[in-house]
Amino acid sequence: MPGIFKKLNASDVKITSFEAHKQYNTVNLPSIGATTSSLAWSGENKFNFSTGSKKYYQLDKLYYRNYIRERAHRLELDDATYTTQERRLYESASVLSLSQKTFGSEVQPNSFQISGSKGNLRFNFKDDGFGNLYDVNVGKDDFPNEDNRVFYLAPVNGFKRSDRYIKELDPETGNEYVNSPYLFTSSLGTPKPLQFGYSNTLFDDSYFQNVVTYQKIRFTTSSKSEQIASSIIFRDNDFHENSRIIVENRPYLNFNDEDFAISFFYEDDGKMFIYSNISARPRAYVLTKEGAQTSTPLGSQVGGNNSLNTPGALDLTTTPSSNTYPYRVYIERPTNQTLEIYLERFDGEVTSLVSGSLYKASDDAGGFRHILLQKSGSKLQVYKNGILESEEDDNTTKPCQNQSNVVIFDQQRSDGSYYDGPDTWGEAFRPTQFQIWNQSMSTNQIASISQSITGTYPVGNIFYDNGFAAITHPKWMDVFDGGTLDTLSYKNTHLITENEYQCTMNENEFEFTSNISARKIPFSQDTDIANFATGSNFKPYITTIGLHDDNGELLVVGKLSQPVRASSETNTTFIIRYDT
Repeated sequence: MPGIFKKLNASDVKITSFEAHKQYNTVNLPSIGATTSSLAWSGENKFNFSTGSKKYYQLDKLYYRNYIRERAHRLELDDATYTTQERRLYESASVLSLSQKTFGSEVQPNSFQISGSKGNLRFNFKDDGFGNLYDVNVGKDDFPNEDNRVFYLAPVNGFKRSDRYIKELDPETGNEYVNSPYLFTSSLGTPKPLQFGYSNTLFDDSYFQNVVTYQKIRFTTSSKSEQIASSIIFRDNDFHENSRIIVENRPYLNFNDEDFAISFFYEDDGKMFIYSNISARPRAYVLTKEGAQTSTPLGSQVGGNNSLNTPGALDLTTTPSSNTYPYRVYIERPTNQTLEIYLERFDGEVTSLVSGSLYKASDDAGGFRHILLQKSGSKLQVYKNGILESEEDDNTTKPCQNQSNVVIFDQQRSDGSYYDGPDTWGEAFRPTQFQIWNQSMSTNQIASISQSITGTYPVGNIFYDNGFAAITHPKWMDVFDGGTLDTLSYKNTHLITENEYQCTMNENEFEFTSNISARKIPFSQDTDIANFATGSNFKPYITTIGLHDDNGELLVVGKLSQPVRASSETNTTFIIRYDT
């Protein structure tokens, strides 16, 4: 029997891959298999989580927790980096999940957009091509670059520690602490928390991962109504000694003639009025960099040893720092029922100072307010809620830097002791979102920062390869819980592979037919060819071409649009194409 199989060579095969994109525009999420869900953090043991809390825990662990430090160890499908994609997860989040059938291998970057409303607020979120979502109504061009934020104390995870003194659970695991960072004292023989003081060493929330030590700090819960993250209470009537936050000294936290900006939000819930109305209020420090430094007493330093063999030669000690300081931020009560905030610099000879209003009795009560203090060229400026309050000349001409730590809510003296300050100040102040930038801000940037609690433009993230978007910004983190979606649009990406096979039939090949009508007995098992098919003029017609594996299993079959007569004079090539 003439053969009906022919082996293909590598040169006969051509495989080409390409991407195809399909645009989706819908107002009906179920029609494309999309779903929404609302996730919320819980302080309970993780084994007692609700469905929403379990999903929050999973989202946090897989995509957000310790993202900056652990990015290199993550086996994620995206190619984003922490320098281009901002990831911060607050108390809750809204998640939109797409069906894999509709997003394919990925959502095409720069194609995702969703709009709708939540109460009286309208939103229109779009991705920036780097996995960040931003509000089109606000824009993203008038925000400073994340790379210039050298310090950021959100606290992103502060809400996780707002009630730990009660449950004594680790916010990372939901399990009981072995060694609690919440200080305990004894009252009438009964152990109780020292009024909620939290003491621990953590990293800040910036890309610079500054080392931050909390000393007897409380946290409030986040407020969705005010679109704010958790605030810090550093000192009140219940505890007032040794309450502060210490940030280890770093060269980039020092500024001589360079521009810089310091920004924070603070809460005004009526207690500001009570504090300002009390006579003889002493100075309250907000953020300082001065006093003492940590040094190794080796060599020519005071108390140092010249030999490494001398006991104590490498012991760390506290010694006076330079008397200069690049910034000192504090609050005073110049008149009855008013509070002023001050930015001060000192180069050893000249003190430069600017002040602006922190609180006036005529201010609208309630809500969060924003303060930005900066050195811009030769000017020191104070902005409140995005508006310039005052400016003064910066007359310093010599270096202002030192080797001291940055201290929040206190001032360090040259001997290493602390000022401590007024007892009730922290309960009234309640700041959050401390930020230091190594640049000054334009008026547009300041306005944008004052309206965004995070200081940057992202409101959430889209994970292109996984087909879901997470809205995390405090203003919008529950947008899918009672919100209304108007439109959803995106392009998917499908990888299509075009397979091309050249099947060449040489002359005098494939002259046998498997058609049972060409047999003496029209039966499939009969191999005798009919007499009319044995002559030289008989040529079979090609109607079907199949591709088989090495075991003879049929993989692909192609039907010709019309039969093609086999030729004994020329070669015939059939080209088979199919997509996968």
